[in-house]
Amino acid sequence: MSDPSQLPYGGAGDSEAGGETSLAPRFRRHADSLARSHRSPLYVRLMRAAADDLATGGVVAKLFDGVATPPGSVPQLRLLAALHHLVLAGEAPALAAFYPSVGGTQPPEEVWPATRVTVLEHFDWLRGRVARTVQTNEPGRSAVLYPALLWLTARHGRPIRLLEIGASAGLNLQADRYAYRVGPLTLGDPASPLEFVEPWAPPPPVDLASAAAALHIAARAGCDLAPLDPSRPDDQLTLLSYIWPDELDRIDRLRAALSVAARDPVRVAPAPASEWLPTAIDAAGERDLVVVWHSVMRQYVDAEEWAAIEAVLCARPHVIRLSMEPSRDDPLGRQRLSLQEHPDAAEITLARAGDHGLPISWEAAP
Repeated sequence: MSDPSQLPYGGAGDSEAGGETSLAPRFRRHADSLARSHRSPLYVRLMRAAADDLATGGVVAKLFDGVATPPGSVPQLRLLAALHHLVLAGEAPALAAFYPSVGGTQPPEEVWPATRVTVLEHFDWLRGRVARTVQTNEPGRSAVLYPALLWLTARHGRPIRLLEIGASAGLNLQADRYAYRVGPLTLGDPASPLEFVEPWAPPPPVDLASAAAALHIAARAGCDLAPLDPSRPDDQLTLLSYIWPDELDRIDRLRAALSVAARDPVRVAPAPASEWLPTAIDAAGERDLVVVWHSVMRQYVDAEEWAAIEAVLCARPHVIRLSMEPSRDDPLGRQRLSLQEHPDAAEITLARAGDHGLPISWEAAP
């Protein structure tokens, strides 16, 4: 069983918040991390300005007053997603001028005055929203899951029962319904509106065409404490709000995944994983290879619930555990795709990936 003190955390060092009474350092750390990686100038500016506001007891400090923000809960992303939701919904036109996701072109250096006004105008709604756990249902992580399913198919040759914990809207349970172009090959669904071009460098060392032809997902299901319905417009806005507004390729990717989900949705049960998993696992057929998958969700699960999940899985040694989570041992800060085929077996690293999937580098031997 994993040591809870060693749980991985994302959010650019948000786990370092243990003894801090102020949120400002957490906002600044994340902003500095984004700046070093040359990502999202808009969010760098917003996080730094919000940190200054927090340090002086301003409107953002009042917004978070009394809101639980334990280590790893990334309150900075909660706030920015809430603001983005207002922009996407057309309720913050002054702020929208700075958001590329809705065609805004104003420079991020001038964004804070409009942000402060928006927070004041929508204070009560924002206060409810910043208490909500982050749910980044990033379909780019399907490009991490799919090659692992090919690798397992080549290794075991059995139908897969794919179960996801912390599944949000279930978009990554659709991994085989997206297209993957690798050299002359098109794997998955060639007609899918979501296409990944050369996603793996290198790809898994299997016969990709044969494994893709043999891959059969006999059943797919997920659970989440507060699942989102990809067919509901407000839930679609919520999902889009967690995408950074100046990363338009990710927004396009999510919209394409939502169109796939609209055709053939996957049910995500509103339940804790420790309660949902026993029935979901035990419903497998005799030949099914049961795969329990999760991606960048472990930091949001408390130690008691995680211990209960571990107990369920340890009691079912036939279950394969597949996860994409932050790694403390990677000098580049990448996510680790890991596999455990038996509770007594060591975890192996299959691949390393970016926070949102791409780029992906396969490491495991054949």
